[in-house]
Amino acid sequence: MNLMTFHVDGHLFGVEVAAVQEVVRYQPMTRVPLAPPALSGLINLRGQIIPAVDLRRRLGFPDR
Repeated sequence: MNLMTFHVDGHLFGVEVAAVQEVVRYQPMTRVPLAPPALSGLINLRGQIIPAVDLRRRLGFPDR
């Protein structure tokens, strides 16, 4: 099994490569009023609106 690994707040995480569709660099987001704290906003990715999730908040780690 091949894994894509990344660090969040000093912790190492891995996701099976087959489950990863794409890795996208940071880009400006549109905030969503009244959204849960883990939803950072929405991004436009080649014409598709994609929700951006803040893994730090989702996993309960402190903000940067």
